[in-house]
Amino acid sequence: MKPPVVLKSGKNHYLVNEFSGELHTHKGIIKLEELKNRNFGDSVRTHLGVEFRVLPFNAADFFRLFKKAPTPVMPKDIGAVIAYSGLQPDSLIFDAGTGSGVTAAYFAYFNKYGEVVTVEKRPEFARVARENFKMAGLKNIHQIIGDAVQMADAFKKEFDLVFLDMKDDVAMIPKAFQMLRNSGFLAVYNPYIEQTKAVYEEILRTGFRDVESFELVRVDLEFKRIGTRQRVGIFHTGYITMGRKIS
Repeated sequence: MKPPVVLKSGKNHYLVNEFSGELHTHKGIIKLEELKNRNFGDSVRTHLGVEFRVLPFNAADFFRLFKKAPTPVMPKDIGAVIAYSGLQPDSLIFDAGTGSGVTAAYFAYFNKYGEVVTVEKRPEFARVARENFKMAGLKNIHQIIGDAVQMADAFKKEFDLVFLDMKDDVAMIPKAFQMLRNSGFLAVYNPYIEQTKAVYEEILRTGFRDVESFELVRVDLEFKRIGTRQRVGIFHTGYITMGRKIS
């Protein structure tokens, strides 16, 4: 077993990158040297006697444990893009607006024989994403710092999927059409309806087919003796607009 690993107790998760020193939690202190003799599924205890399970670090932990810069796209939305675009494990993907790298990481993880090219304009965000990619051990991500709209014409390969989570998404849509192979997909994420409408109209104007725009809502449940209900109120994340290049 090699780091990174995840220590879990209840709803608390901690990412451990090395097996030396101490991990201080609100449930007590864990001596990380003890992890050297543990297997996945084993447990360690804090000095207060609280048990933590030792778990492997994998894609289930990207959203929860990656370092955050801007607010990342939620897994439910990333999963929809992967499913609705029919992502293959040998795809070529263009991701504009790397942010913390969560979306690019999921694309790369499920695209293990392919490649992800991700572009971020802000160097400070790109640094955070680069650390996250390294921590996750993802080798098939090519990270570029720059303006996606300005550099789009430089790409000669045809992409299977273009994903946009960026301010200049409307300007990028015609570029995305040219970058996609025939039958490739475009997916655009937006937090606001007004911008989503502008994106939808530009996707239609550009010539994409099978265009749809939607919101996915997750509702957690709690089960009690007297009945079942929503655990928390429904909260909004964002809207997804998708189209397909069909000649």
